[in-house]
Amino acid sequence: MSLDDVRHAFRRIAKQPGASIGSIVTLAGAIGAGVAAWSLISGVLLHPLPITDAEHIMVVGARSVADAAGRSAPLTNSHIYPLFPAVRASGVFREVAAGGGSSLLVTISGPATRRRVFFATANFFDLLGVRLQSGRGFVDGDDQRGAPPVAILSDRFWRTAFDARPDIIGQTLRIGRATVSIVGVGPAGFRGLDLSEAPEIYLPFHVVADVSSGGTNWFADTNTGMSPTAWVRIYGRLKPGVSADETVAGLALLPPGRGVDGRVFGLTDVNTASLSEAARPKMKEFARLLGVTAGLLLLTGCLTAGMLLLLRTEARRDEFAMCLAMGASRARLAAGVVVEGAMLAAVGAAVSLPVSWWLLASLRTFQLPGDISMDLLEIPVDTRTLVVALAAAMLATFAMALVAGVFGLSADVAQALRARAGATPRLGRRRTRAVLVVAEIAIAMVLLSGSGLFVRSLAAALSLNPGYETSRIASATVSLAAADYTPERVDVFFDDLRERLSHNGDIRAVSVVKDQGGMSTSGKLVIDGEARAVPSFVPFTGIDEAYFPAMGLSMTRGRNFSRADVTGAAPVAIVSESLGRWVAKGGDPIGHHIRNFFSRKGAPPDEFEIIGVVPDVVVSVRALQPLALYQPSAQTGASQSRTLLIRAAGSTSAAVREATRALREAVPSQVPPTFTTIDERLSQQMGPQRFGATVLGALGGIAAVLTLFGVYVLAESMTALRRREMGVRAALGATRPQLSRLILAETARLVVLGVMTGAVLAWFGAGLIRSFLFRVEPFDVATIGTTVSGVLLLALAVSLRPAFRAGRVDLARVLREE
Repeated sequence: MSLDDVRHAFRRIAKQPGASIGSIVTLAGAIGAGVAAWSLISGVLLHPLPITDAEHIMVVGARSVADAAGRSAPLTNSHIYPLFPAVRASGVFREVAAGGGSSLLVTISGPATRRRVFFATANFFDLLGVRLQSGRGFVDGDDQRGAPPVAILSDRFWRTAFDARPDIIGQTLRIGRATVSIVGVGPAGFRGLDLSEAPEIYLPFHVVADVSSGGTNWFADTNTGMSPTAWVRIYGRLKPGVSADETVAGLALLPPGRGVDGRVFGLTDVNTASLSEAARPKMKEFARLLGVTAGLLLLTGCLTAGMLLLLRTEARRDEFAMCLAMGASRARLAAGVVVEGAMLAAVGAAVSLPVSWWLLASLRTFQLPGDISMDLLEIPVDTRTLVVALAAAMLATFAMALVAGVFGLSADVAQALRARAGATPRLGRRRTRAVLVVAEIAIAMVLLSGSGLFVRSLAAALSLNPGYETSRIASATVSLAAADYTPERVDVFFDDLRERLSHNGDIRAVSVVKDQGGMSTSGKLVIDGEARAVPSFVPFTGIDEAYFPAMGLSMTRGRNFSRADVTGAAPVAIVSESLGRWVAKGGDPIGHHIRNFFSRKGAPPDEFEIIGVVPDVVVSVRALQPLALYQPSAQTGASQSRTLLIRAAGSTSAAVREATRALREAVPSQVPPTFTTIDERLSQQMGPQRFGATVLGALGGIAAVLTLFGVYVLAESMTALRRREMGVRAALGATRPQLSRLILAETARLVVLGVMTGAVLAWFGAGLIRSFLFRVEPFDVATIGTTVSGVLLLALAVSLRPAFRAGRVDLARVLREE
């Protein structure tokens, strides 16, 4: 390839701007989708944390000896903080730090809002090798009880909450009960060590006593009756030349005491630990699905651009014949075509970068498996992204060279002369175009079918509660912890709020609910004296007598709570139908007694008599047979947070607006919570499905547009190539509809072949999507049938204009043109 080849290619591109722009836009969209998909996969699985030397920074996990022997439980990073002093003193690491996130009310100006706060030891940033962009990090004096509280802001929080003010150092904000001084701002791109949450504010460990509502230092005060340090992790940097296995062996030699007894240690690098162990397999499956989808779209773009280049090359038959006659080599002709394709691919790759940024920005409201918010990822565009774009451009060049460059190698002077004499070009040319169109149709069908299956999954999730107006039932959790209300004032507050809202015309019913925790699958319930392990989580919910009417639920059996069910009266409970079947083993649950296997320390066992049964209400796609236990609110303990549940009389948005206004007036110091309906909660739990429906729908739509464009170009090409044949048929008596049907029939055959090919591809790819579908099979008849019908009708529709042109052919005019 010489500079002359580049100049000639540039002139040929400029000579046909329409086709050139079409090729560039096609490639930009296809390569941009591929770059966006790779950036997402890299930002979650390959390079999730912007930390240098991350492979030498470990998260310490542990499990009991019994679990290790039976291999019945994985390493856990929770409830491990009590081991921190022993691990730090062991000397097996070069440096040890600890930290964990929580949610606290933060006041900057105006009402308080909940923010993610990360408590860390003074050396946390030093261990990670993270340098702040302004101010200073924590020092040992900050992480002491009674020290003046200081904070480090994340770059994101500094930009969004403080407009990136350069004078932020030394300013203050209120966190919980304390006024905190800002001493530093974290680096851009650092979003913490857990992909499911991004801390906005960093505090020293022992500031927790100043900011918490109870004034308790969770990290120093024991006997708090709870384990608030379950969310704290221990981080260690490996010593130079010491492997992770050798470090684990050193931890195994820790002296007894301090909670080390009976523990088996393990290490996980921070990149791997940034995604929970439970979410990692699902995320890998999603990454494979996303990669295949982007690859199919990239292939579609290459095929479409290759077809355009092929048509441009065929139009230069005379030029090719002349060059061959003058002694040019076939390799030189093919090289010219390849250079032209490479230039188009290079420009498409350059344009693809802003396209990929736009695609990622448009997906910020979605969630990935593991409750990972796209908005929190802030995926950067780095040199790896540029390398991927360049690789995609090279792939596109190679694909187009295979499609169009072969024409230059097979160019023939005699064939060109026969074409000038009106002979039909070789069948191989037509077959090449047909194969490209069939491949495009197959890919478009696969992508559109996948999007349809995700949409069907979403629809299935939203139809889990037939007969209930779940879209009119909204709820929000209201916490008065920051206001330091006494339990009596909390009760009065919610009684007044319920009374006020019950007289609002936009609200039909109001109920105040207490979350009383529940029993997980690791625990047991005692049913009539028999301890039984629960098959799924059983939530305990304290409700008032207005709850079931507000939910629109009628008693299946038994009675509702009454005003007589108060403290001191016999404890009673109402259960869902699924829990009732489990309790009574298929019989009548009324009269059965339930109590916790593990009772509160120093308190008598909580035992309830079942007095009623209500229908199931599915609020989680993971619990389609919900085991719910309801208690009278008056028989439950004190709580500073409640769930406010409203049932709209008409418009749900109007009812939510009225409830929000009432909360804003009642607690002006706090931002009102966000109300969500049951349908919205179910939809939020289907984050990967919503993401998949949107992404596959968008990419499938792009592929469909490219496919329809290819079908149209093919139909136009067939009409032009068969003009002489059509003229002869018309002279022999063929009618216009008959001539038009020839083009439509040939197009239909290709579309059917493409659909069949797409069905085969979908069959092989069923394993990629099956685990993400909800109550839908990969070969759902309605979805596949709708996709096939839509592709067929649209393909025939875009073929109508070329087909009509074929029917209006005039033999005399054809002969004159020849």
